[in-house]
Amino acid sequence: NLCLLHSDGCQTQTSISFHSFPKDMSVRAEWIVRVRREDFTPSKTSRVCSRHFQKGDFVNNPGKLRKLKKGAIPTLFSWNDFQIPAPRCTSNIKSKVIYD
Repeated sequence: NLCLLHSDGCQTQTSISFHSFPKDMSVRAEWIVRVRREDFTPSKTSRVCSRHFQKGDFVNNPGKLRKLKKGAIPTLFSWNDFQIPAPRCTSNIKSKVIYD
């Protein structure tokens, strides 16, 4: 899986999770605005990685898959001066997809 906002082409480190666009239409619409993709309609495979969410956007579940809180909005982007760390490239890490 890749984040639709990155073109680094690497499988990601294990600390990064991928999140589908929410089913709630108002939250989904806000995600679409925030990702700034012209004429974009998310597909079933469109994902935003955890690097675009603040720590407080996640449910505190130690040892379990990272899950976003209801209504969480991605807010951390390069265009708002947030420096998103590049993932380490690895060859055999299975990515985690979280379906919200």
